[in-house]
Amino acid sequence: MAGNNSIAFLCHPYHRGGVTRWMADAAIAFANNEWEVYFVTVDPTSPFFSGKGRETMLQLLQKGNAPVHIVSAKADSEFEFGTRQYREFVYKQLLLKVPNGIPVILSDDAAVWEAATFLHSTHPVVGVLHADEEHYYALAEKYFREVAIFACVSERVKKTTLQRIPGVNPEVLYTIPCGINLPAVDLDARNGDVLQLVYVGRVSEYQKRTSDLVKICSLLHRNGKVFHLDIIGDGEEKTSLENKFKEAGLASLVTFYGWLSQKAVGERLAASDILVLTSDFEGTPVAMMEALAAGCGIVGTRVSGIEDYELQPLAADCYAVFDVGNIDEAVSKINAIARIPASVRMHAARKMAENEFSMDVCLERYAKSLASIKPDEQMPVAKVDLPFQSLLYSRVIALARYLKVSVNRK
Repeated sequence: MAGNNSIAFLCHPYHRGGVTRWMADAAIAFANNEWEVYFVTVDPTSPFFSGKGRETMLQLLQKGNAPVHIVSAKADSEFEFGTRQYREFVYKQLLLKVPNGIPVILSDDAAVWEAATFLHSTHPVVGVLHADEEHYYALAEKYFREVAIFACVSERVKKTTLQRIPGVNPEVLYTIPCGINLPAVDLDARNGDVLQLVYVGRVSEYQKRTSDLVKICSLLHRNGKVFHLDIIGDGEEKTSLENKFKEAGLASLVTFYGWLSQKAVGERLAASDILVLTSDFEGTPVAMMEALAAGCGIVGTRVSGIEDYELQPLAADCYAVFDVGNIDEAVSKINAIARIPASVRMHAARKMAENEFSMDVCLERYAKSLASIKPDEQMPVAKVDLPFQSLLYSRVIALARYLKVSVNRK
C-alpha cells in the first residue's frame, strides 16, 4: 500500500488543450513539491493521424525536467484505430504497474475513465469534471459508484452534478479550478490611446460563439471607441470569422494570429488590456487564468467558471460578466473595465490570479481532497484480460480504418 503524498495521472497520448496542459503542469508541480508522481500514457511509435502536429504528453513532461515516474508503452496504429475496448485494455495494463493505493487523476477520454474505474478497488479514482458539458456529466453518471472523489472546476459544475446524480455522496464533490504556473510579469502601466482587446481559444460557434466578437466590435466601432482586437487560436470557422469581420468593415481592427506557443500567448496577454470571452459554456477557462496572471482584465459571459469570480473583492477593478449573447451589456462592461486606470486594473488582475489560480493553490486544494480518500485495502485486485477474438477484431478494425485514412489523405 502506497503512503501519503503519492498521485498518478492517466491520460491519452496527445496534448489537446487546457485539460492535458494542466495534467502535465500539475504532475510536474506535484513532483517538484516532493510528491511521488506517476504519469501513465502511451508513447506513439510514429505520429498519430489524429495528432495533427501536436506534442505528446511525454514531450510536455520532458520539458518540465521533474522527477515524474513515467509508466508507458509503445503504441502504433492498432492503438489509434482499433476498438475502444483494446485501448481500455492497454490503459488497464499500464495502470496495474502503479503501486496499489495511489489515487489516479483522469483525463477526459472515455477509455481512460473505463479503464481506471475498472481498477478502482486498488487505485482510487479522481474524476475531474472539466466543463459544464454533457460529456462530463455522462461520465459522472456512469461511473460515480467507482469514483472516490470528483474535482469540479466550478460551482456550477458541482451543483449540476449533484442535481443530475441524486445517488452521489455530496461529500465526495470538491470545487477545484485547474491551476496554472504564474509567469513573471511587468505590471508597469501600459501607455497608448488604443484599447487592446484579445480573444484566446478555439475559433468556433459551438461553445465559443466567436461570431459575437464581430457584433461586439461593430458596436464599439459605431460608438467611436478606438480599439484593436487580437484573435489567438484556430478552428473550423476561422475563415468564416475573418470574412465576417471584412463584411463588417472591421478587418483593419483585427489581427488573427492562429495558434501560438504558450510563451507567445503570455506575451500577447501581457500587452493587452481586456480578454473578451463570449462562450455559451465553459469549465473554468485557462485563458481567463492566464490573462489575469498577465495583468489583463476580463470581460466574459455569465457561465460556469467565469461567474464564480464576479463578486470577488478584486473583481471591481479588473473583471466583469455579461449575459450570453447580450452585446449591449458586453460593450458596456468593456467600457467600464477600460475606464479603470491601467495600473490599478493590472495589479488587481494579477492578485486575483495569485489568490485563485496559482498552481500552488490548486495543489493545496487537491491535497486536501485526496486526504479524504479511504481506500479499502481488502478489495481483490481486478483481473485484466482481453479475449483473443476481441483482440483479433480490434486489429481488423484498426487495419481497415488505417487504410481508409491513408487513402483519403493521398
